[in-house]
Amino acid sequence: MIGDAAALLVIDPQADFMPMVEGGPEPALSAMARLVQAARAAGLPIVVTQEVHRPDLIDFGRELDGEEPVHCVEGTSGVSLLPDFQPRAGEHLIRKRRYSAFFATDLDLLLRGLGVRTVIVCGFLTDVCVHYTCADAHQLDYCVRLVAEACGGSTLAASEAVFAAVERLQHGALVGLEAACGTVPRAVA
Repeated sequence: MIGDAAALLVIDPQADFMPMVEGGPEPALSAMARLVQAARAAGLPIVVTQEVHRPDLIDFGRELDGEEPVHCVEGTSGVSLLPDFQPRAGEHLIRKRRYSAFFATDLDLLLRGLGVRTVIVCGFLTDVCVHYTCADAHQLDYCVRLVAEACGGSTLAASEAVFAAVERLQHGALVGLEAACGTVPRAVA
């Protein structure tokens, strides 16, 4: 199903998440940049997500019950998208208030309008927003391709658990960077 119309989902490339990535975000950022470059070269739709919370924190809900600190608050520098991942003309930005890029956003409508059936997913944090987005994509019958090298999580163990969980949902969902970059041009054929 990788031959179906595809889009690249770049999940939350934001300043506040960079210090939360165990081992540092640099390897994931480099891989994400390669994916974005390949998608742009192929004319593949690119959707960047941005987590945004209100200054009074009323939209965090249960999100702060666990390990996460307050993050991505409107008006702070931490909510900013990293410069290399700012959407260009013709690319799409989805602002979200919860982990999944599909929850209470118009992402599903956008993807269906674009004729997308396969989502190639990368971003931050693997064990939170990436995981929930992949699970919801699966629930909405999208073919999911998760690029492990292009993800950064709060712990390596948590990331590995997500990779196993997503692969369990859809056999073949976990793909390497080279394979993902190699399939991008064919994904729009």
